[in-house]
Amino acid sequence: MLNCLRDANPDYMHYRQLILIGHGGRDFWAALTAQAAAQNKPMTRQEDEHPVDDFTVSKVQEYMQTEHPQAAYTLLYPGAYLLNLQELGQLAGWHHASPFMVGINSSFGPWFAYRAVVLANTDLPITAQHQSAPPCQRCDEKICIRTCPAAALTVDSYDLAKCLHYRKQGNSLCEMNCIARWSCPEAPEHRYTKEQMQYHYGCSIRMIKHST
Repeated sequence: MLNCLRDANPDYMHYRQLILIGHGGRDFWAALTAQAAAQNKPMTRQEDEHPVDDFTVSKVQEYMQTEHPQAAYTLLYPGAYLLNLQELGQLAGWHHASPFMVGINSSFGPWFAYRAVVLANTDLPITAQHQSAPPCQRCDEKICIRTCPAAALTVDSYDLAKCLHYRKQGNSLCEMNCIARWSCPEAPEHRYTKEQMQYHYGCSIRMIKHST
């Protein structure tokens, strides 16, 4: 991970803290779409548009300028470099792994995402790691494995090729959704709206079809 940070910003040692920012549940999407509606910008992403990243960047800048106006900072992600946000999240202890390759947070289940990484000369308190046992360990039914239409999941493995092949089929139930993720019994009250799911999975299926 240090190598990734060094590649993303060779001056990373000049900053005291790395800040990982995420969201849980539906509030992020509600705020994003409310702003898009106010600006009369439909949430239909074109190839050169990144409304989620743009919204994230604007909110990070607003927060830093308002709450830490004297602190030097740099935004690593979203940006020109790729960072493994899931790996950072696991290092922070914010989520546990799941069979369907989306982390599970102790409060929001699989309904969360990491959105930004900031290096800053701040003195924020370190967020405590969650001490609860991994939710998948106490899930006896393994509903996600049983309901995956692509049969791509087992307790110990995830077959990416099967998943992608199924998603590209004309009658796929997972073209604009993930049935395994949707069936997860953890924190269903935070489940994304249908519109949010269609947006994110719509973006991913376009990338899959474009690259294969």
